[in-house]
Amino acid sequence: MEGNYNPQKLKAAYGRLGHGKAKADAMRYAIQQADLNNDIPYMVFFRQEFCNEAMWYADEIDIYTVFPELLALIDRYPDTEPVLPNNDINDIMEDILYIYGSMVVDSSDYYQIPFKECERLFDDYTKRMTSAGYSASLPYRYRAAFYTETGHSAKAAEYFNAYKKCPADPDECPGCLTTSEIHYYLFNNMKEKADQLAAKIEDGTIACRDDAANKSFSLLRLKINYVEYYIMHGDYERAAECSDVLRCKNRQEREFVAPDFEMCSYVYKNPGHGMNLYRNHWHEWEKDRDPYDKFISFMCAACFFKGIKKQRDKDTVKIYADNSFPLYNGSNVYKLDSLIEYYYNGAKEIAGKFDNRNGTSKFIDELNMSFKNVL
Repeated sequence: MEGNYNPQKLKAAYGRLGHGKAKADAMRYAIQQADLNNDIPYMVFFRQEFCNEAMWYADEIDIYTVFPELLALIDRYPDTEPVLPNNDINDIMEDILYIYGSMVVDSSDYYQIPFKECERLFDDYTKRMTSAGYSASLPYRYRAAFYTETGHSAKAAEYFNAYKKCPADPDECPGCLTTSEIHYYLFNNMKEKADQLAAKIEDGTIACRDDAANKSFSLLRLKINYVEYYIMHGDYERAAECSDVLRCKNRQEREFVAPDFEMCSYVYKNPGHGMNLYRNHWHEWEKDRDPYDKFISFMCAACFFKGIKKQRDKDTVKIYADNSFPLYNGSNVYKLDSLIEYYYNGAKEIAGKFDNRNGTSKFIDELNMSFKNVL
């Protein structure tokens, strides 16, 4: 053992930090120390902890380098006694497969990951899930969502139909299953089917298990899907209705905080609130390392400012920002045309990178449709 290596102290050190980059960096240091000391159980454990942190609070893209190392260690040392992350987890593979599932379904968010590599990850995830005794239902459902997001509708239908034929695992949440099906129907031009299922969530017939804690997760997931759909189709009245529900019922769960969608949806109903959201969040959108999220934020901003211009007699808007603002001019007054052009072109650039990766025109089509449909 090198120096005063003590994995428990390393764990305690990052455990005292708040979520985010500093904690993730401390976990990286712990990984390095475990590697230097060839401490297999903690080489696995620290990587597992890092992936959970990055998935929710830091840079998710980092999982795509660290998680394969974690899998390789497990494959190479299958008999190593694991260090359990917390008292709630008795089976290390359950947590690892959960991380893997989140990773593969979010692989569509990063054009840096080649399309064939995404498909390879899905193949491996499916194999590991079924080898562990789980149904292929979840991998097929995730894969249908991946092909929907990347614009491969025939492949999406293939895996969605395969998912529907699979028996669900007993612990799968009925609300999550339903909202994922609604997403599939909405974004594959089957809105009537989506609406039929949505009615069952609206009236409480179907709910997430977490709804027992009065968090209304299924309803919030439903509204996130619909607000995106309505913005794309230019139905801002209904988009605002969805945002009303999100604002009313949201308990600040990170999954349901979507200031870009909310800003855009209120462009006609409450443009002042939309401008406040923009002023409070533009800097986050500039720094976002998730290119899919940045695409959505820039697309929403382009549509929002186009809608603002349609309502105003003047062609400028006040934005109090420092010199990190992309169009900073020192006057706090900015032309709406300049803002529209900046955000549209930014979204278009990202869309091109996604479409090149995916071999489709899905992203540029979605951008142009949303932009065209601003009333």
